[in-house]
Formats: sequence, structure tokens, C-alpha cells
Amino acid sequence: MSNPPDDIASVPFQILVAAPGEAERWTEVVAAGRALSTEPFASERTAVLEALSQELFAHPRLRRDPAGAALGFWLRRSSLAALAADFHAYAGGKLLVPAGLAFHVTPANVDTMFLYSWALSYLAGNANIVRLTTRSSPLLDDLLAVLAAVFARSGEAGRGNLFLTYGHDDAMSARLSAGCDVRMVWGGDETVRRLRAVPLNPHAAERAFASKRSLSAVAAAAYAALDDAGREKLAERMAADLAPFGQMACSSPHVLYWIGPAEKGRAFAADFSARLERAMAAKSTGADPGWAVRRINFAFAAAASGTASSLRHRPHTTTVVAAASGSAEPAETCGAGLLNHALGATLEELATGLRPEHQTITHFGLADAERDRLARLAGRAGADRVVPIGRALDFGATWDGYNLWADLTRSVVVQ
Repeated sequence: MSNPPDDIASVPFQILVAAPGEAERWTEVVAAGRALSTEPFASERTAVLEALSQELFAHPRLRRDPAGAALGFWLRRSSLAALAADFHAYAGGKLLVPAGLAFHVTPANVDTMFLYSWALSYLAGNANIVRLTTRSSPLLDDLLAVLAAVFARSGEAGRGNLFLTYGHDDAMSARLSAGCDVRMVWGGDETVRRLRAVPLNPHAAERAFASKRSLSAVAAAAYAALDDAGREKLAERMAADLAPFGQMACSSPHVLYWIGPAEKGRAFAADFSARLERAMAAKSTGADPGWAVRRINFAFAAAASGTASSLRHRPHTTTVVAAASGSAEPAETCGAGLLNHALGATLEELATGLRPEHQTITHFGLADAERDRLARLAGRAGADRVVPIGRALDFGATWDGYNLWADLTRSVVVQ
């Protein structure tokens, strides 16, 4: 434990990861965030992230974990080069400097999210304080151990970065918020409401990412044209969107809309569900009884309410076929491998049910004109991403409709 300032001496917190010597002087990071920042995409910082990628791929558990492997892939050298190109395209000749000190509040449901948020801010040149969930997990513990090892070898490149945890205490959050230049809040609606009530440095900016939900759209005619191998591949791509984080990432779909005649959709839903079960089983280390009970409870509740016309429970997945496309999306998402199927839908019907809390629509088989029409309809309704099935969890500097480079930097006018 490190000693906090006198005004929050009663608030327990713990430094989880810091550069050597940083934990003992964490208040200096708050007080001198700008002094600890660097130029965006400094070579020593990209080298740290490349080293982190290599450590993730070398780790015996993380390299086999879908979320850990995806993070390592995102941090590899070619991906960092793509992020740099995206940054310079956004800059477009403007002089961009780091915001200064970024305070990140990260979610409990996606273990790797804290590193995605931090990495973008780190590349933008900021000093960072990252608050993690108090809820530990094997994946989170492994990630922190790897990060600590990389920082221990990075020398000065690790300075100005603290990863800490503390309970829901507004005094601690207020202390950190008073010293930061940008506050990044990732979490559910309640987390965002609570943090927005905490005073922020008057000169600081804030970006909040609240609860979101996502869905898929598949053209029945395109599915009909697939051969057996094509259908298996599509199921594997869907499993890649569902399996990590127990399907509770904001961009993981919970409803699949079959675009086309209902009678064809019903047959295709049954075929696809059997293939999805195999794909999910291949990504699992064993069926989880707790998840199975959760899926059964949600499915039976849908049947009892009359919103489901049929359901099928399997060891790793549960299929619920909605009685009508308008009732396909439940008020509360289940996750854990449950997918609701809406039959006989049109793109316009799908878009009618979209709200600002929707985020990602994954798709397969739509013609370009159909995809673009869906994107326009979805965008006006509030959704922010329309991407192919299998890419729901791809993270980028544009998220929830906002360019994060704009949040993590400041533009300097030079005349």
C-alpha cells in the first residue's frame, strides 16, 4: 500500500503496476502530468508496446486466451504503424500535443479494456493514471504481471504511468479528477452517472462510454448460397465475436436478424445454431454450469412472456427464436452463449428498433448498397459501427462514434 495525501488518508488504494520508484511518488504524477508527457508516437513508447505484444504472445496462458491473443495482435508493430497513420491522418497538418495527464476509469466486464484505453493515450504522449476494477481474475492478474515486467525493463519510457485500484470512493476519484487533463470513463450507465457527479478539473475534458448493446444481420439468400465450409467459417467468425468476455463486451451481438422470408430464416437459424455450438465448444475449456443455468433462465423467461416461439439449449449455446422480429431483443442481455434469432426481418424493421444505447451491427451477405443504407439508418438512430461478422471486437481510435485522438490531444493554433 502507498500513502495517499492527507485529505484522502482514510481511502485505501493499491498500486498494481508502476515504473520503478513511481509508486512511492504517485502524487507527483497527478501534480506534474504535463511534465511527464512526450511527443505523440515517440519511438521509445512504441517500443514498449511492441515489447508488450511480444510478451503476450510468449506467455503460456495469454497466448491461448482469445482476449489476450487479440490484444497482442493489436499491439504488434504493423498495427502500431496503422495507428500512427490514422493519427497523422487525423492531425492533417495541425500541431497536436498530448492532453497531459489522462485519468482512465476502466470496466470490470472486459479485462483487457484498460490496456486498450491506456495504450492509445500512451501513444498520444500522455501521462496516465488507470483505475482498474477491484474484482480480480486470472486474465487480469496475468496482464498486470506482463505489464509490470515490460515496465521494469523500459527505463524512462515507463515513467508517468500508474495502474491502481480502489473501491467506490468519491474522495479518491475527486483527487485524481482534480489533477487530470482528460478523464476517460469506461463502464455501465451507473458508473458514468457516478463519475460525472465527481468534480472535474475545470480545464479538463471528459469522454464517457456507457452501457451499449449490439446485434447482427445476415441475408438469408447469401446464407443459402454458402457451401458447408462457408457456413462453418461464418459460425467460427460469430463465435469469435461471442466467446471472449462471456459475450458481455458492448460490441458482442445478442440478436441475429435474418433478412429475408421467415420460413427460410427458420431453417437457416437451426442450421447456423448447430454450427455455432461446435464453434463455441472449440473455444471453450469446458461447459460452464453457471452460464448454462443463466441461459436457461433467460430462455424460459422469454417463452413464458410469449416473446419466444421456440428455444434450443445446448452445452455451450442456447438458441431463442423470437415470436416476432420486433420482440427479438430482450430488455436485459444474457450473454454466456445465448443468441436470439429474429426471422423475416427487413433492414428498415431492424433499424426501427435501434436506440442510442446500440453500438455495433455485424453483418453478412448484404450488398454494398444495403450495408450503406443500414449504416445511414443505424447512424441516425444512434448506432456507431457496421462491420463484418467476426470483427465485432476490433478496437480502434474511433469508438462509439468519437475520435479518441481528439480527446487525448490538444490542437495548438500556429499562425
